Amino acid sequence: MFDFGRTRAFVQQIQKARSPLAICNTLISFTENYGLHAVCAGTLPAKGSTAGDQVGHIVLSSWPAEWIDRYVSCNYIFHDPIVDHARQSGNAILWRDILKKHDASRKTSKFLSEAREFKLADGIAMSFTTLEGTQVVMSFGGEQVELSPSEMQMLSFASSYAIGHALSLRGKDRFAELERLEKECLQLAIRGRSVTEIAERLGVTEDEVSDKIRRARQKIGPGHALYRQGGAPRLTPREKECLQWAAFGKSEWEVSQILGISEHTAEKHLLNAKTKLGASNRVHAVAEAIRCGVLD
Repeated sequence: MFDFGRTRAFVQQIQKARSPLAICNTLISFTENYGLHAVCAGTLPAKGSTAGDQVGHIVLSSWPAEWIDRYVSCNYIFHDPIVDHARQSGNAILWRDILKKHDASRKTSKFLSEAREFKLADGIAMSFTTLEGTQVVMSFGGEQVELSPSEMQMLSFASSYAIGHALSLRGKDRFAELERLEKECLQLAIRGRSVTEIAERLGVTEDEVSDKIRRARQKIGPGHALYRQGGAPRLTPREKECLQWAAFGKSEWEVSQILGISEHTAEKHLLNAKTKLGASNRVHAVAEAIRCGVLD
């Protein structure tokens, strides 16, 4: 059974972190109990990217600096079966389960051998897709890992929120780059003003207000605290029910059968909930709903 209370407390701890390092430390304070002592997450660089470019894609990292340096200088990301599998599947999975299915090349075997030098012999990997369509791969490593399915699920939800929070810290740097009117429209929207009210107050058209808010949200990114308008999102009872069942791993079809609605309607409710929560995917939506207290 999924432990919402424990997960909410974990996510709230992440929310208090004010730097990428603090987010890493919060995550590891939980995962080290299960043999995971390091974490790294980042977007995927294009093939042929330089080492410097690859480092620029890192969102969170507590990997040893020497291992990061070796990893990017040897272009291991393009030979890492763990990254490749996480990129394709998305779901949290143990490294050892990935490697069982993989026929290692000479370079991959060398990479895995070197990783063990840094006590990274096993771990768990997953990926998330942001609202902008960018994929983030996240991997926790250790020597001997033991997690139950429910603990893996909890870590996956919390990790999704951690990525969003890490991106929000980056987003705050971009807020200063917004145009004056973009800032005013976004700030008024956050305070609950309608598009019509904002247009009347600022002396512009409603279309211009909507455009400025859209542009501002694109610039600051989905992780930013100002990305969502208003306070805590208000989900309809049906949206909450669908999200609750999604938290237990139910598909749209299974949710439709449980609630006696069509699969299309279940999909629509989940999409609405995800949009209201400013989430990039269902995992992120559930994590955000738990943090906000929308799901009990």
